[in-house]
Amino acid sequence: MGTTAKDTVSFRPKSRIDHAVYGLGTIVDVNERHTTIAFDAAGTRKFITTMVKLVGSDTPEPPKPPRRKAKASRPV
Repeated sequence: MGTTAKDTVSFRPKSRIDHAVYGLGTIVDVNERHTTIAFDAAGTRKFITTMVKLVGSDTPEPPKPPRRKAKASRPV
């Protein structure tokens, strides 16, 4: 069962959620107009807060892949 539009604003940034279409994600930003969520598998998406239906989740955020080191530039 999803939340109502009023309940969506009660989620805070860094809250873990589950969305019916995009799956698990982490809220990046939420206000009365828009909710931005970084999904584990579907990238970052922005929703109209009054329209999005979310369910809280206790699933931890997956580990981020290690950052690649930039190649050292070679003198020409």
